[in-house]
Amino acid sequence: MLTNNIILLMGIAGTGKMTIGETIVKQTPHFKLSTPDSSLDSVLKLLGDNEQVWWSLDEKGWSAVNQALDVTLYTIAEVCPKESNFVITSEMLADNPYHQNYFERVQHAATKRGATLTPVRLICELDELLNRVQNTSRSAYFKTRDAELIKKRVTEEKVFFSKMPNEFTLDVTHLPPDASATKIMQWVISHQSNSSQSE
Repeated sequence: MLTNNIILLMGIAGTGKMTIGETIVKQTPHFKLSTPDSSLDSVLKLLGDNEQVWWSLDEKGWSAVNQALDVTLYTIAEVCPKESNFVITSEMLADNPYHQNYFERVQHAATKRGATLTPVRLICELDELLNRVQNTSRSAYFKTRDAELIKKRVTEEKVFFSKMPNEFTLDVTHLPPDASATKIMQWVISHQSNSSQSE
């Protein structure tokens, strides 16, 4: 059984990070899921009623957001049992310094608990991404449904590159969540097997 792993699911909004994360946890119950929604829900509800709250955050608002995320990462790094496994999801873009900083914070949490960190880049073709982002359930999680914003991101941005040797890129355009989850877990297990053989 896998122990002390962190899978970081990264992708543009609408890629299906939370759904795939939930599926990994369902398929592999010894993993726990941490999403921005679970970390930030109480903070965002104090500041706004929908996804537009993100555009209204000032310096103090972003400070509150970062403190909430840091509480989650501290709990993972310092409080949770060492045998625990985690899936963390986050929208992360390659040229965004905030996302680079967040990756370093996740990396620090993994190092603190001696965990294996596996970054997973989820990519999706634009037409399918636009179809997914229109799902009305996204508003309940303070997630954008702005099609023009997604078009801009797909055109101008790339999903974050961790530059770690065990990074996995998965095109989920035509994959259902269960197939995506299975491929990710196969990658994690394969990487651990390869690491064990090289030691």
